[in-house]
Amino acid sequence: MTSLTRNPTNIDLLQSTKFRVTFSRLPGLTYFCTSANLPGISLTEIPRATPFVELYHPGEKVVYDTFNVTFLVDEDLRGWLEIHDWIRGITFPTEYEEYLTLQNNSGAPIYNRTTVGLPYAYTDAFLTIYTNKNNPNVRIKMFDVFPTTLGSLIFNTGDSSENIVVADATFRFSYYNYEKI
Repeated sequence: MTSLTRNPTNIDLLQSTKFRVTFSRLPGLTYFCTSANLPGISLTEIPRATPFVELYHPGEKVVYDTFNVTFLVDEDLRGWLEIHDWIRGITFPTEYEEYLTLQNNSGAPIYNRTTVGLPYAYTDAFLTIYTNKNNPNVRIKMFDVFPTTLGSLIFNTGDSSENIVVADATFRFSYYNYEKI
């Protein structure tokens, strides 16, 4: 192998500001999203006992980290309330109307594949990563996404008027696929 074949063909480095998050059921979050992570992936291990040391073999289950998003909160609390109502609708709401609201606001038909739980509890999410020239490069599609945590909103009279309220949300999903665009 020569030094010419070891050099990378693309020397442009990935920038953390070149991304877009899109949820099928949360249209307002795309504009206000300030940070998101590409969830990590890990593999379970199977230990094998020996007289000397434990040996490990690859397991058969994949474990994905959570999908975490930070977003700016508009003065109508639109994105925050959408996630709030989504969580309330998939848990035990206080009245049947909350479940119907979840169904009506899902923005997507019932999944054809068999899912555990309520059919309107899930959506798909996309994380699109852009090149340094702002061209879409890689798209990650997360399947069966649902919220698990919605962060608190902090109000403080000691803040200046330039301080913007932000919120964090955590999502679980079944798996993700990626495609080069």
